[in-house]
Amino acid sequence: MGFTRGSFTLPRMNAHRLVIIAAALTTVVAAALATALATFGGQALPRAVRDDLTSASGTTMVMTGEVTAAQAARYSATLPGRISDALGHVAFGFYAAEWSDPLGFVPGSLPASPASAGNTPIAEAATLGDVSAHATLVSGHWPGAAASGSGSGSGQPIPAALPATAGALMHVSVGDVLRLKDRVSGHVIRFVITGLYRPESVSGASAAYWSLDDVALSGSSTASGFTTYGPLTVQASAFAGSAAPLTADAGSWLAQPQTALIPASQLTTVAANVTTLQQTLQDAIALPALTLSTSLPAVLHGTASDLDVARSLLAICAVLLFLLAAAALLAVARLLAGQREGESAMLTARGATRWQLLRMTTAEAVPLCLVSSAVGGVLGVLLAKGLAATTWSAGEAVPAAAAVAVGGFVILLVPALYTVTPGTARVRRGRQAAISTVSRAGVDLALVALAVLAGWQLRDYSAVSAGSNGNFGVDPVIVIAPALALAGGTVVALRLLPAARRATGWLPAGGG
Repeated sequence: MGFTRGSFTLPRMNAHRLVIIAAALTTVVAAALATALATFGGQALPRAVRDDLTSASGTTMVMTGEVTAAQAARYSATLPGRISDALGHVAFGFYAAEWSDPLGFVPGSLPASPASAGNTPIAEAATLGDVSAHATLVSGHWPGAAASGSGSGSGQPIPAALPATAGALMHVSVGDVLRLKDRVSGHVIRFVITGLYRPESVSGASAAYWSLDDVALSGSSTASGFTTYGPLTVQASAFAGSAAPLTADAGSWLAQPQTALIPASQLTTVAANVTTLQQTLQDAIALPALTLSTSLPAVLHGTASDLDVARSLLAICAVLLFLLAAAALLAVARLLAGQREGESAMLTARGATRWQLLRMTTAEAVPLCLVSSAVGGVLGVLLAKGLAATTWSAGEAVPAAAAVAVGGFVILLVPALYTVTPGTARVRRGRQAAISTVSRAGVDLALVALAVLAGWQLRDYSAVSAGSNGNFGVDPVIVIAPALALAGGTVVALRLLPAARRATGWLPAGGG
């Protein structure tokens, strides 16, 4: 028996157009929601991660330690590469500073000893990398290179700039010559103040640069019975060479990662790498140990945990959407198959095979699912754009719409796999129907048992607790449990409805 599918498909669909329209609308809604979820997860979540990392505080990496000038130079050469490896080669700003021995005040000379509340006043000289880009001169000019023999009693004084706050506390101004005594070597060192400066910013990302400064922005800091003023900011030549006028006592290095460039998939990896680098610098053997201070690992772990929670919620929504859409499409498919039962039986009686009936259903389902999914995909992109200002991206939208199209096609095709004969209706009312009922009851009980088990497991699992234990990722228990609970609850409700209907029917009779 042959069929002309092209001429038979449209009249066959038109005969049951209400059910066909219901199937199309269900597919459109499912495709729209699936595309919106996929677009949101692919664009909005990474953007939220970038925003969180951009605004996060404490991500600057500050390394400090007691080093000589030669050791400081070696660290300045090797640290950028090690930091880059730890950050996964994400761009970062890098600054270095060298700090002199503590410099004591000389009685009878500038600067005069300021009031220090009983603490011993000292000063420190330092080279602050790229300080001119992060500070503004209040007066004077930035210091030039120190001449050979500078700093000694007979040589030229070392040019130095001073924070305006420190200058006010020390009562010095541009042009003053200061005499200070190296508290380690005992040498008297002279400085000439060439300029006074202030930080360009004391808040936000730009303020992180001043973590390089061991002295507070107030111009002084107090610790262990000493009040330190400064720093006297000099050129690197003041520490260079064996005849340098200043002796390096410590070094500090600062790295400012562009955290927004860290991929969402690498958050925990970078956090672990930074923690490893922190421990490696602390246990250094060839060079003096450095202390790495940063909150970057904690920030990255917290962001990764938040991202996993968001992904878990989206996955839960996706699974519930799949369950509801599949149930709706299956109900439509069963309704359509029931309405066509007589037609299918007649075609079978006239010699139509199962595969011929399947090809007719395929001719209906393919354009229906493709067109409905395409329309739903466009609506989903518009919905995601309205909710989260996302853009069109084929990488997220097309796979989601295609998955809905394939799923809808398979579900609509299932009823056509069963050949309907004239005796089918009588068989369904016989003993086989009873066996089928028992089988469905067993499946229902298994589904309810799985729902109870998943709910029990939720007592021990959560996305937040998993992240706090270092096990980041979307927990399948969290994703599947709500869907199982919904399916189990639906099954229980459907099983109880007939009993409830009978009970409500008995109530009037008992009351009469």
